[in-house]
Amino acid sequence: MSKKNQIMARSRMPSMFGMLLSFCSFLFITHNNSLVAISVEVASSYEPTDILILDCSSSDIPFLIERDDIGSFHVPRTNFSVVSKYYALAPVYRQKPQLCIHKKPFTYTFLVSSGPKFIRLHFNPFSFSGFHMSKALFSVSAAHFTLLKTSNASYSKLQLHDSYTVKEFCINVDDGVLNVTFTPSPDVSDAFAFVNKIEVISMPSNLYIQEAVSLPLIGQASSYYIKNSKALEMMHRLNIGGEFIPALEDTGMFREWIPDASFLTTDGSNSGIVISDVQIKQSSRIPAYVGPKQVYATARTVFADGSNQSRATWLLPVDSGFYYLVRLHFCEISNEAKRVGYRVFHVYIKDQTAEDQADIFLWSHGAGIPVYRDYIVNFSEHTKRRKNLSLLIRNGNGSIRTFKPAILNGLEIFKLSDSNNSLAGPFSFGMGKYSNPWRKEGASCRNHFF
Repeated sequence: MSKKNQIMARSRMPSMFGMLLSFCSFLFITHNNSLVAISVEVASSYEPTDILILDCSSSDIPFLIERDDIGSFHVPRTNFSVVSKYYALAPVYRQKPQLCIHKKPFTYTFLVSSGPKFIRLHFNPFSFSGFHMSKALFSVSAAHFTLLKTSNASYSKLQLHDSYTVKEFCINVDDGVLNVTFTPSPDVSDAFAFVNKIEVISMPSNLYIQEAVSLPLIGQASSYYIKNSKALEMMHRLNIGGEFIPALEDTGMFREWIPDASFLTTDGSNSGIVISDVQIKQSSRIPAYVGPKQVYATARTVFADGSNQSRATWLLPVDSGFYYLVRLHFCEISNEAKRVGYRVFHVYIKDQTAEDQADIFLWSHGAGIPVYRDYIVNFSEHTKRRKNLSLLIRNGNGSIRTFKPAILNGLEIFKLSDSNNSLAGPFSFGMGKYSNPWRKEGASCRNHFF
């Protein structure tokens, strides 16, 4: 076997997603090219063509020592017994996640259908004998994109007890072959790369990148087009005013939506949560898979006062040096909404007007019908510090008898790859949104070295 170790897999999902409850086949890739397929029942609105998962956590994979010929090892087939809990980042696993540690460049090759794909990289920074996180200096590339590159700054504010990070990327695959390569820094002695899980999941072709659609560039009169030649990195995905939505409750793409409270900067006297009193309906305006119904069934609203100056403000950390796609999810959830002009309010992004007369009923043509609005925000000027992308909604200028309070249901923010085809920022693990589910467990960590 060659020095370049390749692990290949291919999956095709059965055409069963027409039913509300359907079965989803998970393919787990083991280190001897074995595949284990197990089905679980999930609610879905989208049928992924490919679902491929490489998981370093398996009790059947023996402890591996580093060898000169990194492709010469053999690992017995893994027995996965509890697949339905795989995506739930909760304390259902009673051992710490295992690691795949690479001291030399290492490539995983996935055979997939052509089209856009989610790539999710799971990292759980660790403390392990003979390895220190200060030496975990590496880059990860996929296709011709640099997805991330770690540095000492990546770990400067890292708390090992609460640092589980999932990095999600979106790239377009043209030729049916996706290579994901981990490269330890050649400039640092004993540098190594690590990962806990890799997921490759197909996605709808026009979910986030719509080449023909002109998007407003915040603060400028010009427009912006996102091409398929761009890669995206998900920075934030929030269920505004709602609870955590786990991957298995997404619309078939296993996205996780987290609550917005930790990003909200206004106090409780200015905003509150409202729950829909209308049925959330599908429409021809946006596909049902754009967001789960739970996102649109709740919202954060701005309390009214006599001055109409009440507002809700969120601050979302982002890396400088990039453009960002900001997607706002809206749904008119009041059964009193019967007409255009029922609820008109203002939206500001990066202290610039994004919508001066936001009218959800006008956009959606009815109550209970989800809709979203996309914007491009320029943070391309490089700085040494992380920046905050500000989002603000404020009630309209009319009296409360004229306009109902502003609301927002959901939010997604994506980094766009730069002119060098890079998404690498200085704080690779600084924005992990998932708490470490193993922090209270005492089991040892078994790892794999390559």
